[in-house]
Amino acid sequence: GLGVAPHPGSRVFDLVIPTLQPARPRVARSRLFRGGAAEPPVLAVASDMLRTLVRGGAATVGIGGTALAAYAYGDPGFGRQVSFWRVTGPAVLSYAACSAKHKKSDADTKARAFAALHDHYSKVSLDLILELRGLYIKFGQAAASSPFVPQAYRTQFKVLQNDVPSEDFAAIKQVVEEELGPLDELFEEFSESACGAASIGQAHVAKLRTTGETVVVKVQYPSAARIFLADAHCLRTLISLANPEALPAFEEFEKQLALELDYRAELANLTAIFDAIMPTFADRVTVPRAHSTLSTGRVLTLEYLPGPKLEGEMRRQMAELGMRVDESESMRDWIQRLEAQTTQPATEADDDEREPWRAWLGRVGARVVGIDAALWVVGKVLATGGAAGGAGGLRSQEELRTCLHSLVEVHGFEIFVHGLFNADPHPGNLIAMGDGKVGLIDYGQCKRLEEGPRRAIAELMVKVADDAPHAEVAAAFRRVGVRTEHGGDEFLGKMARLMFGRVSVEMLEPKWHRDLHKTDKMTHYPPDLLMVHRVALILRGLSVACRENVSIAELWRPHAAAALDAGPD
Repeated sequence: GLGVAPHPGSRVFDLVIPTLQPARPRVARSRLFRGGAAEPPVLAVASDMLRTLVRGGAATVGIGGTALAAYAYGDPGFGRQVSFWRVTGPAVLSYAACSAKHKKSDADTKARAFAALHDHYSKVSLDLILELRGLYIKFGQAAASSPFVPQAYRTQFKVLQNDVPSEDFAAIKQVVEEELGPLDELFEEFSESACGAASIGQAHVAKLRTTGETVVVKVQYPSAARIFLADAHCLRTLISLANPEALPAFEEFEKQLALELDYRAELANLTAIFDAIMPTFADRVTVPRAHSTLSTGRVLTLEYLPGPKLEGEMRRQMAELGMRVDESESMRDWIQRLEAQTTQPATEADDDEREPWRAWLGRVGARVVGIDAALWVVGKVLATGGAAGGAGGLRSQEELRTCLHSLVEVHGFEIFVHGLFNADPHPGNLIAMGDGKVGLIDYGQCKRLEEGPRRAIAELMVKVADDAPHAEVAAAFRRVGVRTEHGGDEFLGKMARLMFGRVSVEMLEPKWHRDLHKTDKMTHYPPDLLMVHRVALILRGLSVACRENVSIAELWRPHAAAALDAGPD
């Protein structure tokens, strides 16, 4: 139910209901594991559910429900696994049953059936994520930024990028004082309300007692490290059911997330990236300075960057310009609508007399010349007409577009020129500052690329950006380390364009993906490329949310070419 569909080969109906036979795990195991030593993905999930629930069942039978509750309280990992499978188990079975039921149904019938499941389980999944928090929030944030996750999940999970519920202040204060000392001695003011909350910690605005500077204090939740392993285990099992081929990718994702548990590593990353990008990009972005003497493994003190979250500000500006932004509109419908707008005649709205002139200009311009040209024209008119934003935020549509391109370019510089990059630039980590710059915060997930992988990925970007033939793109993909069953050039060429090029209508059709994966499938996906692709996916998701269909490869090409021209270190 977390935005993934069952693997087509899953043997769902080999499952037994373990709670019916809590005293006979050996019998249940023999039914689950019949037919070979290798454990099919769905049986791995079944056995995991069996082990978790039989532990609870045995405890219930042997010592009573009160003792089980006490055990779960003392073992938060076990309690979280029970909560996870209580919700996810029925979701997995529902998706698998729907897939089996509609195996021979027509496309529309099948789409309606799955849409109903998406609508139901997206809400259920969000409730589960908000209940358990931890690693699940990261999983939901990644899903919210992907244009290929069902729309219902993306819409529900958007809240995870801005409005994650915060921890009680008493627990936060305890961590700060354990790490730094008495709060009143260090800070003249310390807001009890969090200015932001995430998967493993939250941030508070404070004022230093020594200098009066306003800072942000990022504090790790007391239980963050303890629950990480249990959460990773549950997600790993779920992915083994939904898409076993994605397990190596998840393992790299898990490894990167584990690094976030040590804020000293984030301090080192932040300092290195500040030194690398600010000399070149200081006119477009801002990276906060860190206070190393007020930072430890669980507390990080940073310069405060004022301003709203970037995506919200972009949407506000687009609404003012009359660009329709409808969360319920699917990606496919949006792209098809934009393509149709280039051929539709301009017509006046029935209530133009009440329509702001900027909205009218944006709407009619999009219909006459298409969305990309309309954005440029409207931005130019607004820039010269004196449209101004408030305190903080963007002043024109042109500035909005520049911000998007700057974000992509900065991360391309980090990847290909500097070699150390932020692997988690989701919208909640981007600030629209009052001077038109973008504030880049949160450096817990950073990845360092060695020279060999960096040059290989750079060559791949150049090939995709230049729209090279499938054979050339495939050869570059193989040099990165990607392997497939059949080594098909067309398969690899299409996959590379899917990952780093523009989103096209055909890419949003399930049949396109099914047909593509019938021809070949990946057998090895290098971890270095995984994190680069994750950055591309998040940035493209942000662009798409703001109705900018960018090619990541084209915007990264100059820095990729620079890495190739530099030659070996």
